[in-house]
Amino acid sequence: MTYKATVKFSYTTDSQDSPSKYFPESVDRKTITIEAPAEDFNIHQYYELFKSFLAASGFCEYSIMDGACRVAFNDSNSEAQMKKLMEEYELQDKQAYDDDDCRAMEAEIRELKEKLARVLPKQYVEEYVDPDFPRDDGTSWNKPWNGLVPGSDEAYAKGCKCPILDNQEMPDDKKWVNGDCPLHGKVK
Repeated sequence: MTYKATVKFSYTTDSQDSPSKYFPESVDRKTITIEAPAEDFNIHQYYELFKSFLAASGFCEYSIMDGACRVAFNDSNSEAQMKKLMEEYELQDKQAYDDDDCRAMEAEIRELKEKLARVLPKQYVEEYVDPDFPRDDGTSWNKPWNGLVPGSDEAYAKGCKCPILDNQEMPDDKKWVNGDCPLHGKVK
């Protein structure tokens, strides 16, 4: 017994509008057809064929990947199957961590910072106040930003070049800073 199978994707558009006088190169009728023999297709080949069809239809690569993720991870799929897929591709589930996991990670971060303080004391120990070695979060050992918050009216009056609108909603200890700002950036 012989077995023959084909898979065919077809996209056809037929516009009744006449071509625009501004875009005479536009085509009223388009047909995109992708056909392949499918006797021994595996699932990955089917998806690659469909990905090629979507790309030929005008979708960008990011949109195709986004659509595939939305198919794989949504409420209609089994949670166990989604977790299995995440483990196989080493994806991290943001909802998987409970409070105990978060506390354990915070403790590990504290331990790592203590180890760094022993190796790099000028960067991680407060008794060394050296402006060339800020804290690991970028703030000064003294008052954050030396009293002039990036993008503030006071700092701008003294020559600050940091973004104003981007920093409006940010907390005072976490602001966007331009590298060429004479007050907050690293100017040689």
